[in-house]
Amino acid sequence: EGDDGARVFVFVSSRKESEALRKREERASERAFTRTQMAGEEQEVDRVEGGGGTTSSGQDIEEKESVQNVGSKEDEDEEEVGKTKNLCGECKEAVAKYKCPVCSVRTCSLKCVNAHKARTQCSGVRDKTAYLPMNKLGDREMFSDISFLDDVKRIRDVARKSRPIPPRKDLPPFLKTLRFQARKRGVRLLFVQPGMKRRKENTSCYARAKDQFFWRLEWHFDAVEGTIISKRVHDGDVLSEVLLGLLTLRKDNALEHHKLQKYVKCGLDQITVHLMAHKHKGDQKEMHELDMKKTLSANLIGKTIVEFPVLSVIPKRSEAITCKSL
Repeated sequence: EGDDGARVFVFVSSRKESEALRKREERASERAFTRTQMAGEEQEVDRVEGGGGTTSSGQDIEEKESVQNVGSKEDEDEEEVGKTKNLCGECKEAVAKYKCPVCSVRTCSLKCVNAHKARTQCSGVRDKTAYLPMNKLGDREMFSDISFLDDVKRIRDVARKSRPIPPRKDLPPFLKTLRFQARKRGVRLLFVQPGMKRRKENTSCYARAKDQFFWRLEWHFDAVEGTIISKRVHDGDVLSEVLLGLLTLRKDNALEHHKLQKYVKCGLDQITVHLMAHKHKGDQKEMHELDMKKTLSANLIGKTIVEFPVLSVIPKRSEAITCKSL
C-alpha cells in the first residue's frame, strides 16, 4: 500500500506540472501574436501618414508649438504667484526670510519684524499651552510640547536648588537646657542661627549641680564708646551690686574704670539701667527700665531675651528717653 500511494502521488504531481507548462506556453504564444499584430498596425499608420503630404506634419508642429506656449505661460504665472507669496508682508518689496510663530506673517528684516509687532500688537512668542485639535497635531507640535515640558522641569529644578536652606529647628542639648531653665524663671529665651555673632559670643550657662543660671551681660554706657562685657553673672545677684562691681576699681578693670569716671562721680542714685526690648511694636517702648534694688532674675521676668540681655546705663540728669517702668 505504501508503494502504490507513492506512485499515485508522483503521477498526480507530474500531471499538474504538465498542465501548468502547457498554460504558460499558450499565454506566451498569445502575447507574441498580439505584439506582431500591433507592430503591423503601426507600420500601416506610418505608411499612410507618410503618403498624405506635409499638411498633417505642419499641423502637428503648430499644435506642438501652441502647447509649448501655453505651458510656458502657465509656468510664468506660477512663478509670479510664487513670488507674490514669498514677498514680505510689511514692505511688499523684498523676499520674506522670517515667519511669525504666532500669526504666520512673513517678513524680510528686523525693521519689518518690529513694524509688524507695533502694528498688530503681536508678541512674537507662540503660546505653547494653546489648544490644538487632534487633526492639527504633527511632529512639530509634538516636539514643541516635549521642549515645553523640559523647560518646566528645568525651571522647577532651578527653583528647588536656589531655595534657601530652612533654619535648623533642633537645638543642641545644652541650648535646650538653657531655654528650659530660662522658661522656668519666667524668661522667654530666643536663639539666632548658628554661625552668627551673637550665638558665638553667648557665654550664658546653667550649672546643673547647683541649679544656678548664669547670664552673659552686655553693658552700653551712654558716654562711653563700645561695650563692657560681664561674661557670667548669677541671676540671683542684685542689679545694683553687679553695676557697682563694674564701677569699682580693681586690678583687672583699670582701663574700664577710667572710662567710667563720669558714672563713678554720679553714683548709683543718679544712674538708671534699661533693658533693650525685643520685637517692639510702634506703640511699645524701645527699652524697659529695670529696678536697681531687685535681682537680675526678678528684673527679667516676663521679658524676651535674644541670646543674652543687653543693658543700657544712662545718667538721670541727661536721660532723654521715655522708658517703661516695671
